[in-house]
Amino acid sequence: MVDIATPEFLSELQSLYPAPAKYVDGDWFLAAGIAFSSSNCPEGIPYILRYALDDLDKLPDTSDEDRRLLVRKIRDGIFKSGLISGYPKTINALAALYEATPEKLRDTEPLRDSTRSKEEVAAAGQAYFDSTYGDTAAKVQPALRSFYPDLEHFTINLGYGYVYAFMEVTSAKETSFAMISALIPNDTPRQVEWHLTGAVRNGATVEEVRGVREIALKIAIKAGVPLKNEVPDI
Repeated sequence: MVDIATPEFLSELQSLYPAPAKYVDGDWFLAAGIAFSSSNCPEGIPYILRYALDDLDKLPDTSDEDRRLLVRKIRDGIFKSGLISGYPKTINALAALYEATPEKLRDTEPLRDSTRSKEEVAAAGQAYFDSTYGDTAAKVQPALRSFYPDLEHFTINLGYGYVYAFMEVTSAKETSFAMISALIPNDTPRQVEWHLTGAVRNGATVEEVRGVREIALKIAIKAGVPLKNEVPDI
């Protein structure tokens, strides 16, 4: 599937996301990397990384910190998407990213603080869950509990707490983008609709959300993902 990750296709994907003031804030590469992962095409991810790093290197005053942040955003976004697309896909995607990443831009220590108390993690998870779902959180969370109490506990404490609420690399809106980019190739329109709105609640513009949606949809179609349902829009 590497033949779909051509410079022309990547340029088209980049054009779908509003141009940012800073290149590393242009989340097209985040959305694209996750959509390739969720579409089970991890071999496309090194092409995204090289394309984005080449773009970054054309700008004046680009530092290794800028390059490291770009790599970390793709890496953390793929990690966050694993709860949706599945960890086998995530492992394959992160392995492909690791092999393509220059050694000086690789992380060797965890970014998340493992010393935080369970209470702190749970509070952060609840806050981000409430931010994402807004007024509907009061209905969604009890529904999770009724489906299976362990599901609610996992969602708030581990999913939203440990994984999603870590904002030092990918922001609240970028975390929403990670969810959208993973959900579209998974053909789950109800959840796509929730998180398109959730991204706006988490600080994204409608134009940015539509850009992420289009990036993920184009990659899924190019990758041959069978989409049985219409993808919601915002």
